[in-house]
Amino acid sequence: METEMEKALNQVIEVYHKYSLAQGNPHALYKSDLKKLLTTECPQYTKKKTATAWFKQFDINEDGAVNFQEFLPLVMKVSLRAHEESHKH
Repeated sequence: METEMEKALNQVIEVYHKYSLAQGNPHALYKSDLKKLLTTECPQYTKKKTATAWFKQFDINEDGAVNFQEFLPLVMKVSLRAHEESHKH
């Protein structure tokens, strides 16, 4: 049986693939894919930066795509913001 943490991690992977597979590459989020992901999945946490700024920040190897490893720091940043917000309620 999956633990709650395992379910959450699998969900992050599924969200990544939902957008990376839009252009057929399960290992790459292109700029338009990342923009859709940000505006659809986490708009309240990503309003202060444009999708282009996020893309430049996370395309660490500058290959024109955000792979899953490059995507994880974004997940961490959004998670930290969500955690802060959870304490405000």
